[in-house]
Amino acid sequence: MDETIGDRLKKLRKSYSFTQSQVANYLGYNQGQIAKIENNTRNLTVSSLEKLCELYNCPEEYILDGNMEYEQSNFAFRSEVKNIDLNTIAQMNRIIKNLEFLTDITNEDNSD
Repeated sequence: MDETIGDRLKKLRKSYSFTQSQVANYLGYNQGQIAKIENNTRNLTVSSLEKLCELYNCPEEYILDGNMEYEQSNFAFRSEVKNIDLNTIAQMNRIIKNLEFLTDITNEDNSD
């Protein structure tokens, strides 16, 4: 059986130990809407897709197609805390992604 968008989103959420309520709050949804997205009975909006990619520090193609390899960043922020601010985690992941990009550029320049 092929993995669906909802399956991948549920797997990502669980890998970070987030609850549906936490993700719903981050996206401005209610918990039931997240459950429907994970059960593939509700579609994901473009803006929600972008926010989830920032939160999970993953490419859109991974969530949409599942065709590319995705390895959770070593710098990913995980917590068992129920009141963690997912907006802060998403902002930190953006910074990490930029640092990784700059490191790659520096490494390419040094290899020339």
